[in-house]
This record gives sequence, structure tokens and C-alpha cells, in this order.
Amino acid sequence: MKTKNFLWLFVSIFLLTIPSAQAIASDGEMEIELLEVSNFIQGDDPFSNPEQEGNVPPHPNDFHATIAGSTLSITSGTQCGQLIVRNSAGAQVLNRQFVGGTVEQLPTGSYSLEIQSGSLTLVGMFDAQ
Repeated sequence: MKTKNFLWLFVSIFLLTIPSAQAIASDGEMEIELLEVSNFIQGDDPFSNPEQEGNVPPHPNDFHATIAGSTLSITSGTQCGQLIVRNSAGAQVLNRQFVGGTVEQLPTGSYSLEIQSGSLTLVGMFDAQ
């Protein structure tokens, strides 16, 4: 009987702690999915090898974007880029050049971001809390 009561108490305490654990997890850093926007200019050779040309362009996985509450972080190793952030109404709230990365504070809301580096353009959407 004591084992049953102890087990019931343990399960009850565990169930009571789930909402607080979820609240803590929701405050953590979340990766923003970045999608590459591709546009071929007539005359470009999509099968060319940039290394043979002596010019190594940035790659999509060189860039990472995360949001933690209202803190937006962009990292890119040593790549330079242009960060543009727009609010849900489409108004530009941030337009900044960076090298290696940047950290920005944003008001609560829904946003889209655009990272431009050379001929590479990445876009993503996120919510700041």
C-alpha cells in the first residue's frame, strides 16, 4: 500500500512540473529555418565550379539564425552579409551590415528576415517574445 501511495505521489508531482518545464523550454533559443532564394541570371552557368574560377561564394549553411525571446542572433563564421528584418506589416525595422555575426534586440511581434551575401539570399520567419 505504501508503494502505491508513493508511486501516486511521484506521478502527481511529475505531472505538476510539466507546465513549468515547458515554460522554461519555450524561453530557450530556437533555430530559425533559413531558405535560399535562387534566381538565375541569364548567362550564368549553374554548373560552373566557383573554385576553378578563383572565387568561393558563401554557402547557405554558412549562416545560422536563432531567436531567444526578443534577441535575434545571426552567425556566419567569417562571411560578411546584409541583414534586413521586416515586421508583419512589411515595414523594414532593421537594415544592418555584419561580418561574422550580429545580435539584435527586437520588440515583441512577428518578423521576416533576409540575409544577403554576394549572390546568396536567405530568408526566414520568426516571432520575438
